[in-house]
Amino acid sequence: MKRAGRIVTAITAICLLTGGCRQTGEEQQRKAQETREELVLWTYYETEQQKEALQELTEGFNASQDQYLLRWEYHGPLTEFNKKMAIGITQKQLPDIVILDNPDMRRYVEQGVLEDLTMEIAKIENLDNYYPNVMDSVRYNDRYYGIPFCSNNVALIYNEDVFLEKGLSVPENWEEFLECAAVLTEGERKGFAMSENEGEQSAFQILPFILSAGDEINQLGGQGTREAFALVRQLVDMGYMSKECINWSQNDVARKFVDGECAMMENGPWVLPALEEAGVPYKIAELPYKFQPAGVMGGENLGVMKGKNADGAVAFMKYYNQEEQMLKTNIRANALPPRKDVAQKMLEVCPEYEIFAKQMETCIGRTSCENWLQVTELLSKAQFEIITGRITPEEAVDLIREQGGEFS
Repeated sequence: MKRAGRIVTAITAICLLTGGCRQTGEEQQRKAQETREELVLWTYYETEQQKEALQELTEGFNASQDQYLLRWEYHGPLTEFNKKMAIGITQKQLPDIVILDNPDMRRYVEQGVLEDLTMEIAKIENLDNYYPNVMDSVRYNDRYYGIPFCSNNVALIYNEDVFLEKGLSVPENWEEFLECAAVLTEGERKGFAMSENEGEQSAFQILPFILSAGDEINQLGGQGTREAFALVRQLVDMGYMSKECINWSQNDVARKFVDGECAMMENGPWVLPALEEAGVPYKIAELPYKFQPAGVMGGENLGVMKGKNADGAVAFMKYYNQEEQMLKTNIRANALPPRKDVAQKMLEVCPEYEIFAKQMETCIGRTSCENWLQVTELLSKAQFEIITGRITPEEAVDLIREQGGEFS
């Protein structure tokens, strides 16, 4: 036998005895991963920034320990996500962890599909640093079913250059707001824009106006609701806001702002990257109010599906709860940290979030309304009918009262 043949034979024999010649780094990593418990997370996050933030968080968690291997799946947008959840519940094919729009948490708790994590949540550090209204969104009947993930709210975003050109000050109340809208409406440019499309977003956007006029989230259909509806109708009738807002999402509104088709808009921190990229000279202020400032809290929570890997899910929650991880994730996702101390750290890096952070102190959580889905449907339908001129604000209020103005 030639020498080369003997060497090959010898190497083959050694390989057989040792179970392989040499494992590559990739092979070693693959085998190590095969021994870890898989965790699956479902999300409806849509923007590239949100997806990048989640991917970085996932990779960081996987690198931080060797027991669990997390991967996430996109099942958005939100309407499709809720359909996916409904199918998963019926077919008993669900992930370990879910990112839920915070008002939806109550529904899944009542369906009995979320794990009660009260004992585990009590062991998580810095719980006292979470905004109280944010922690309320994961609590039901004094039991905890997850932790807050990201938070947000909406504010008045305006074009600074146009305001300076017109010599305008930032409006604080509705009277000043209408005056500004009138001056800013010029040619193809409207003074103001907001999302009034069917569903969640239009309800989320009108509620601050309703609350600032005196109504409460669990008792709509009063004078405050009528005043807010009348304001929307006036904006449209006077030509200060386009009727096309019934077709616009919040991201659509941001595009109108970037294109110079409106000088003020109601929107949240998720649109700031688009404004920065476009070079629009924007400023942020609190929403104008009727009697007192009011806001509604948005954001997402982490929940664990019942019967799934709760230990692994809690390990992920604890990892996310670390200041560094929460800060990086929210900066990348263009959201507000649910912890006050981390939010303050974020302001050192992103001072443009100051108004959003300030409003978090007083924002009302949508989870305080037990029938948020009903509220969303009624408010959305009423606004569509008002803007298209089919009914008056007074008739819209009557409609809400007839179909259940009390939602507690």
